[in-house]
Amino acid sequence: MRLVLHRKYRATLTLGRLLLGQKQLCFTQEPPKACFGKDIACLDEGVYELVAIHSEERGWEIGIGDGGKISTYVGDEKLESNSIYPVTSYRADGTPLFTKLAFFKLMERLEREWERGEIVELQIVSERVPYLLESCLEQSYC
Repeated sequence: MRLVLHRKYRATLTLGRLLLGQKQLCFTQEPPKACFGKDIACLDEGVYELVAIHSEERGWEIGIGDGGKISTYVGDEKLESNSIYPVTSYRADGTPLFTKLAFFKLMERLEREWERGEIVELQIVSERVPYLLESCLEQSYC
């Protein structure tokens, strides 16, 4: 099974839509692309295998490849590098809503695939960076 994350870069964060086929599962929020000069950055475009991971500190999360993760976002936390945060919707000011609900629905959907022994992949694709920073002009997606 392959999920596709379509995302748009902004200077302060990266917004996306997570799709399974033509069906949208949720919106997403991530740190900005590295070329915007922030100390945190989103994952590069590509295809990654997803696996369920658990820790006592954070509970259940979804591992992305060798170092990324999909987890719940708590509004007072700072976004973490290589992390994707599922979001159900946004307020008019851009504040994400129902992040835990979005994560639990996604986890529930993926658990069914893992229980059947399926490999779950995430393909990340992006629109071109809308800024003319020299470091952003280099294409880094498939």
